[in-house]
Amino acid sequence: MLTPGQVSNSLNVSTATVRRWSARFARHLSPQPPNRKRSYTPDDLATLARVRDLSASGTSLAQIDIALTVSAQSADQSTALITLADFAQSLQFARESIVSLQSQLDQQTAQLKALADWTRLSPLKRLFTKPPRLDI
Repeated sequence: MLTPGQVSNSLNVSTATVRRWSARFARHLSPQPPNRKRSYTPDDLATLARVRDLSASGTSLAQIDIALTVSAQSADQSTALITLADFAQSLQFARESIVSLQSQLDQQTAQLKALADWTRLSPLKRLFTKPPRLDI
């Protein structure tokens, strides 16, 4: 069983977002025991990951609810662990995440190179040269 914090870390969203999605899509998640803190199963994590992916692609909450309902109905009829459409959507989300991370890495590498070049200057030249601006 996973805590809301563990789920939020896995999905890269805030804990408040996980709780809001849990309330909104409760019928698609495992039942919550009364008078106990909310915990999540691996299936719940997969459902919330799908909510995240659909939400990131601009799908409205009402449409996400419909997609989850349709997915649950088709899952009852098939033995597949994941549908091809879900896999393709997750793959696209992963691609976008990789592109974003690569861009951040390129920016940080350029900043590190500028700082290394500045530190190679003689102490007297560094005294009269501004250090490179770092966006950390």
